[in-house]
Amino acid sequence: MTVLEAARQQLTDLETQLTASNPQLYRHLALYLQVLRDGLLNTVQQACFHLATQAYPDRYLELEDSQRQVLHRRLRSLVLRATSLLTVEQVTHLASQMAREQHRQRNRQRHQRRSRLLEALEQGGTSESLAEADEANQPPRGSVHLGLALPIGADFLPTSSFALTAAGQSPALESSEADPDPGEDAEQESDMQAMAEAFSEWLEQAPPRAPTPWDGGSMPSDPAQLMAWIAGFELALSRRLRNLSHALNVELLRLGLSRTLLPVSLLDAVLAGQLDTLEAPANLLRLPLPFGPDAGAARVEAMTVLLRPDDLELALPKLRTCRTRIQQHRQEVRRMAQHYRRIQRRVQALEAEQLWLQDINPAQTPPQPST
Repeated sequence: MTVLEAARQQLTDLETQLTASNPQLYRHLALYLQVLRDGLLNTVQQACFHLATQAYPDRYLELEDSQRQVLHRRLRSLVLRATSLLTVEQVTHLASQMAREQHRQRNRQRHQRRSRLLEALEQGGTSESLAEADEANQPPRGSVHLGLALPIGADFLPTSSFALTAAGQSPALESSEADPDPGEDAEQESDMQAMAEAFSEWLEQAPPRAPTPWDGGSMPSDPAQLMAWIAGFELALSRRLRNLSHALNVELLRLGLSRTLLPVSLLDAVLAGQLDTLEAPANLLRLPLPFGPDAGAARVEAMTVLLRPDDLELALPKLRTCRTRIQQHRQEVRRMAQHYRRIQRRVQALEAEQLWLQDINPAQTPPQPST
């Protein structure tokens, strides 16, 4: 067996080992979701209990008996509807939808950038127009940005009075060289038009779709793809809990227990760690609002329900145990992914070496190193 064949066999062995361990990962995730379904209603009731008795007791006292019964009935209904979607298959399906939406969004952004650049080229291709088109999509502050403006030209420097001329050159010749040639402008315009046409053809060519962890309909056998699959699963679970939180907040607002409904985008920003929040009980969000009375008055705050896996795991010890098992399995997959990438690079190097030898010696078969 050659070195290349041995490396390929190592990749196959790792894929086989990962495929054999995927059912165990499935069981860990399924048990996690089962424990979550069993304890979700009690957790939601505790969060809403704090809102009704500690945060806004006066509003809860104003509700009639029928309204309070409707509130509790609606809370149970929303939780039961959400628990029916907390299965491995349903969460995986949502993760696949989220990945497709992110792919479409990236394609739209790429198309918008290309369209702006093409428009700039069609308008004349000047460095100013290209820079304006590029500034329309500036990266976040602190990122590396490569502008499309042309480098500094000769006209940036003032004309020097010490310019050298060839010996014996006549002033008439100098003046003729200084005059612009009308044909040059036409040639430059033709070049820019050809560049714009070529750029337009490139825009029409859609980039090849990269494989995703959700293509096969099951857990991937590639360790790197499985790591992406687990990460997508976690994001989808967080999205499902966020949707339930928003539905609960809508119901609390409808019955008057809460008077502030935070937008979903703001909840996502909190989950992503992009906003600083105030200290609050588990599964509740306490957030200062950027508006209100004058600076000397008490600041305006909003408290709403926001179910988060970390808070749920702190409230449910069994759920925390399931999380530990998932993390251990994830660490093993990460180790396999690192080993898999090293072997992949080794295989690529051996294949490139073999191809190089074939190119320089087309009439000879390159010797295969043996193990």
